[in-house]
Amino acid sequence: MVKEKMKQLRVIGQETVWSQLVSIYKRDKIGNAYLFHGPEGVGKEAMAIKFASLLNCCQADEEPCLRCQSCMKFNSLQHSNLTIICPFPIEKKISKNDSPVKALSPKTVDLLSQLILKKGKDPYFKLKLPRSNSILINSIREIRKKVYLKNVELGRKMILIFEADKLMAQQGQSGNALLKILEEPPDFTTFVLCTEKPQRLTETIHSRCQKIFFPPILDSQIESYLKSELKISEHEALLISRLSQGNMMIARKLANSDIADINGVVQSMVSWIASKNENGWRKFLSHVSINYRANPSDLIFQFKLLSFWFRDALHDQNSSGNSKYIMSIMGDQIKEFNNMFPNADHTKIIVAIEKFANSLKQNFQLNLVVMNLLIEIRDGLGNSA
Repeated sequence: MVKEKMKQLRVIGQETVWSQLVSIYKRDKIGNAYLFHGPEGVGKEAMAIKFASLLNCCQADEEPCLRCQSCMKFNSLQHSNLTIICPFPIEKKISKNDSPVKALSPKTVDLLSQLILKKGKDPYFKLKLPRSNSILINSIREIRKKVYLKNVELGRKMILIFEADKLMAQQGQSGNALLKILEEPPDFTTFVLCTEKPQRLTETIHSRCQKIFFPPILDSQIESYLKSELKISEHEALLISRLSQGNMMIARKLANSDIADINGVVQSMVSWIASKNENGWRKFLSHVSINYRANPSDLIFQFKLLSFWFRDALHDQNSSGNSKYIMSIMGDQIKEFNNMFPNADHTKIIVAIEKFANSLKQNFQLNLVVMNLLIEIRDGLGNSA
């Protein structure tokens, strides 16, 4: 029964990284700290969980056995040797010695429990709380209490820090606190810091970690996964693999979406921002406002797709008609758009869109930022309409 319930986690497209980690394990050269870095959605957190499971498995060879008590506990992220740290919002005032959970409202604590359950079932799932912009220093203080205590169970204590670049928020207090632990690492303890933005971490933290890079996943690997594991049709698998740009989270989100609906949303956004009258801008502003309140992550995703659309437009502009589109189902619309705006500065538009998408993750005056985006896009389109 256990074999039926537990399936070996395969981190798609990262076989070279896994071979490197298995070699470290077999040679008994396990370090005190690793920095897993690379683009979004390439499996850094999933690999951190799998590596932690391997180092605590009672019968491991080149994979966790999935049968021992340790593996079963890691499968639900409930092992006493496992600690996961992620950014928290500050919803209540807490003192120096309080648990970081005390900073959360009861509603957010319940949400955190639900997210951890989902992460246990799906290591690719993003463990993300609303308004969580920093890793609290209380989280690092709590680690310090734990790592110097005697293990409750056999094995190695594993501290996994997701979105580790957010250690540097709030004047870098959490990063400095972590550095003090890394400078005097406790025995039988390994830290794994996962981040898409390693440049935000201090050089002193870098120097204490063994760095492992996770490259983007190849389109062919994503396409194969979609067809074999999710039973997606060949045509849609090819389209999704191109759209995902090496990001497995985007690929799986698209696989659960209606491609025609996605096409409609992106085309509407393009028509609104390119509109010659205020009505289009008002529709765009209304769309952003409604979706920002309802589901900010979906809105960020829409802007990522919008960025891809303009990348295709840039490629078409420079390719003399021999384009290989990311968003292949929109090729005709892209050509028509470029005929309307032959002198458009697509690079400037892409930069503006991506800057705006990043700002959606922060607190800001939404209407003002949207209007600035529209002005920059109109400037990028020029007077060629």
